[in-house]
Amino acid sequence: MSICLKDFGVVCALGDSKAAVIAGLLTGSRSGLVLDSELPNAEPQYVGRVPDATFDKTTFNKTVSGLETDANGKMLTRNDKLGQLAYLQIADTLAPLIAEFGQQRIAVVIGTSTSGIEYGEQALKQKLATGEYPDNYHYKMQEMGTTAQFIADLCQAKGPVYSISTACSSSGKALVSAQALLEADLADVVIAGGVDSLAKLTVNGFKALASTATTQTNPFSADRDGINIGEAAALFVVTKEQGGIQLLGAAETSDAHHLSAPHPEGEGALRAMQAALAEAQLQGSQIDYVNLHGTGTPKNDDMEAKAMFNACGSEVLCGSTKGMTGHTLGAAGALEAGICWLLLHDEYNPEHKVPTNVSDGEVDNNLATINLVNAKANAERTAKNKLQTCMSNSFAFGGNNISLVIGKQQ
Repeated sequence: MSICLKDFGVVCALGDSKAAVIAGLLTGSRSGLVLDSELPNAEPQYVGRVPDATFDKTTFNKTVSGLETDANGKMLTRNDKLGQLAYLQIADTLAPLIAEFGQQRIAVVIGTSTSGIEYGEQALKQKLATGEYPDNYHYKMQEMGTTAQFIADLCQAKGPVYSISTACSSSGKALVSAQALLEADLADVVIAGGVDSLAKLTVNGFKALASTATTQTNPFSADRDGINIGEAAALFVVTKEQGGIQLLGAAETSDAHHLSAPHPEGEGALRAMQAALAEAQLQGSQIDYVNLHGTGTPKNDDMEAKAMFNACGSEVLCGSTKGMTGHTLGAAGALEAGICWLLLHDEYNPEHKVPTNVSDGEVDNNLATINLVNAKANAERTAKNKLQTCMSNSFAFGGNNISLVIGKQQ
């Protein structure tokens, strides 16, 4: 069955509200990709950072999962703080649903890859310097399940609460898990999405894999040389309701090709796209816009262009938004599904535009022929018809793939 994506909350390098994020997307803003010298062990890297000033707008709970915190949330991990900023945007939508169905029927599923490891890094730094961990350090704050439990605590959800950690497909899979919980009648409402924060582990780990860009990332460009690590929180309110914006189809596949490299022909990516389209009962040519995984690495973009061409042809508009948000890892699937949600929502995108594929503009003639969005193509599309359906791809290490089809249901 299709499920309703009733509301959406988001914070990322483009902003801390739906309006700010869609504005940044449609103007092609790269202001959130900043050069950082604190996280890298060697030369500075560009990262997609949420400004610290953003957190000053929120008063955090004094007790979370039994851990005492102060009024400024000093004991909370950055993941928790990002998660709460997104949660506050959906709280008003959740309140009547909780009143109607009860806390036992509210579930939480969060995709993440970093969890609170940044907090653990800080604690270890003090331990190495002084011989003692900080007084407020607790190992559970860096466990994979901590952000899901934190969000459940915010609304006192008593249904299933768990995390998914499959690298960059994590939060796309959270939406599929939400669908499964609703279909199995284990919940009436699911808070589903992803949260990931910047940390030394990921910034330096991807650098060690020779996967980070020397400049701001350039998806699908002939000059592309890697990713910019980003951070984000993206949370959906998911229900069984009909109408509105729906998850029409979803499919997961596994390449089992290589630990970190994608299948060079995009076989698993193509199968995920085709199966998601089949579940949505759509042809590839009927999709109005595809948000590609588009990491800006040579191998990913090459194989995804092949998959995109074989699934949807050469006319469907497509592109990556990571040139504006950075690659938010475990949060990427939900963030980019949320970008599709914003594009389909008349309030936030009344002119039915789609984001350009922001890069340095150098054409790679070796890629399969796909219709990367530029200003001219966007204008031609919006003059013809309104947005009705979008697809979002997320492809992770180990060949762990997911494609989502999101559309309006009349």
